[in-house]
Amino acid sequence: MSESPKQSPEIIAALADRADANGFIELPVFIETALYHPQHGYYCKEKRRVGKNPQSDFYTSLSLKEAFAEIVVEASSALLEKAGLSPAQTDWVELGAEPGGTLLSPEASPFQSVTTVGIGQEIEIPAHAVVFSNELFDAQAFRQVRFDGSNWVEYGVQMQSDRFSWTPRASPSAEALYYIERLPSELPTNYTVDLPTGSLALARSILSQKWNGAFVAFDYGKTWSSLACDTPQGSARGYYRHKQLPNILEAPGSIDITHHICWDHLENALQNASFRELSLQSQESFIVHRAPAFLQKAFDPNLPALAPIRQKLKELMHPAMMGQKFQALSAIRA
Repeated sequence: MSESPKQSPEIIAALADRADANGFIELPVFIETALYHPQHGYYCKEKRRVGKNPQSDFYTSLSLKEAFAEIVVEASSALLEKAGLSPAQTDWVELGAEPGGTLLSPEASPFQSVTTVGIGQEIEIPAHAVVFSNELFDAQAFRQVRFDGSNWVEYGVQMQSDRFSWTPRASPSAEALYYIERLPSELPTNYTVDLPTGSLALARSILSQKWNGAFVAFDYGKTWSSLACDTPQGSARGYYRHKQLPNILEAPGSIDITHHICWDHLENALQNASFRELSLQSQESFIVHRAPAFLQKAFDPNLPALAPIRQKLKELMHPAMMGQKFQALSAIRA
């Protein structure tokens, strides 16, 4: 029998402080507190979150970072060339990396410098940079709306003692209205959309800074059309010990909370910030088209059939593993 996530007394207390007199908590406040509370938030406390270990909660491409690093460096270097830059004159900036889980080490990097911006740290991009992230945008706060048959209703969180439940907001927030205006009105009752508000705000804050180079983000998401028409249960999910939890209000601070980002919105943000050569590909396609040297190395006929590099490449590319689950969005600004 699998162990269930336990409530965090510290997060319960922090959420109680942020609830209004009636126990109502805005959903973004709930998520930000649960994930990013400075001492007890899911991403801020000492815990092994990533890996195949039974005690971890999820598994990403960075778990295969020896191979993944080579692929990303090759692809990033080619993007920089299109922007008129070389790795030697460019700073590598990784956003949102786990402690001890960075992709590149300064000693083995072709870049001018290697910087990691951790959780809660201010993001400052140098003049020439590769800005890289892996599953950063899906870990941002979001809002949720549901169709009641005639109108879109925004939902927040109701706190009663140490229990949390969904409750409708008196009226949609201004942030939600921006998206509601773009949603269809002929959908089944209770159709749910998790609005990727935090990911778009984060992207805009990164792209508004004055820097040139390459933007490379690996994540999972959908188009706006798919979010609005093809996902009636919404995209918000919790993860604990490699199992998906449909109730993201369960055990805040002890589980991962995630959602699908909207690729259209990020692409628009890049275009509005004068980025070009935009490309959205599955992780499989990204590797095939942007890391030919690594593929040639992996399929060297002199290597044994079960060489470790081939096994790692299979996990990164196979459609049933990570190849189609994750997408890569890249662009340059020169």
